[in-house]
Parts: sequence; structure tokens; C-alpha cells
Amino acid sequence: MQLATDALDEIRREVWNEARKAGEVAAAKDLKGARFALWKNPESLTGRQRVKLADIKTVNGPLYRAYLLKEQLRAFYRVPIEHAEHMLDASLGWARRCRLEPFVKLAKTISAQRAGWSAPGSVDTVDR
Repeated sequence: MQLATDALDEIRREVWNEARKAGEVAAAKDLKGARFALWKNPESLTGRQRVKLADIKTVNGPLYRAYLLKEQLRAFYRVPIEHAEHMLDASLGWARRCRLEPFVKLAKTISAQRAGWSAPGSVDTVDR
């Protein structure tokens, strides 16, 4: 999850820098304040943070897509083990195609690490 959160934050910073450079002061300020809303689990969001995410959804597609990718990867930890591999494959596939470089890199990193994982049930299996 740390990789996903880092990738999301990298996208947030890129979007913030673009807004600042374009002279969009209000947009840059809103993005600066969105950090914790983007990081938090959806069930833990305050009303204000929910509004912030709704705003991001309507005005900043790439940042909202990064948020959804982070949440989809987080969902991997909440599904029954028999569905986890399929869900991870789907999440990584989306991350590879998303055109957000930090998430493309994340997908490559996780895929490379998965290649070294042992078979299910073995002592060396990585815990979800």
C-alpha cells in the first residue's frame, strides 16, 4: 500500500505544480489541502473530505483516477484469498494501462516482485 500511496501523492504533487505554474492559485490551494482526503480510507473520511474528493472527481480526472487505483489496490487486502490473485492481476493491468507514470512504475515493481514469490502455502509466501 505504501507504493500506491506514494504513487498517488506523486500525481497529486504533479497536478499541484501544474496548477501553480498556470497561475491557478485557488486550484493549487485546493489540491494542497486534498492530501489527507486522498490518503484516507473512504469509510474514515469526514464530510468535508468527501466533498473534497467529489470536487477532485469533477475537475481533475488524472488525480481521481490515481485515487481509484490506490483504492482498488487496497481492496486486494479485503477479498477472500481465493479471489485475491485475480483482483491483483486486474488492478495491476489497470495500473499498467492508466497512463499515470507513477502507477505504471508501481505495476512493474509489484509484477517483478511477484515473479519471485513462492507457491501458495510455502514458507516463503509473502503475506497479503
